[in-house]
Amino acid sequence: MSTAPAILSDTDLLEAYGRTVWTVEGPNGTLEVRLDGTSPDASLRPGGIVTAYNPASIEHDADANRAADQELLKHVRSLGVPFRRSHAHGGGDGSWDEPGFLLTGDVRPLLVELGLVFGQNAVVWIDTTGQVSLVCTRAGFAGRLPGQKIDL
Repeated sequence: MSTAPAILSDTDLLEAYGRTVWTVEGPNGTLEVRLDGTSPDASLRPGGIVTAYNPASIEHDADANRAADQELLKHVRSLGVPFRRSHAHGGGDGSWDEPGFLLTGDVRPLLVELGLVFGQNAVVWIDTTGQVSLVCTRAGFAGRLPGQKIDL
């Protein structure tokens, strides 16, 4: 008998996002992106991070996640924008790790659309000043509409 995956409240999810560290490989090594600060490297600005893993923060099996990741890669490549692999180290304890992609350039609307297509709650946005924020992609998540910034 299987059990249904746990569904966390928006408050719990936002707390987990706040503890998450996203890593991106840069020319001078691994860069960290956190929601409590600014991006450490100007090469990431502006830009944002999206994943296809675990839509709506509901755990999916490894095969489904890998297939969704490959589909996202096809979409990202078709956009013709610079991108790099990213990795979310979720919740601060490694219990919710997810690969994704960092797209660079003025791509916020594209990121929101990708997040929506792949069923994500939100994407990470790094503005031109390096300020890092969470942007809603699933209507109603944290009381926001797609494209709106979510304050933690």
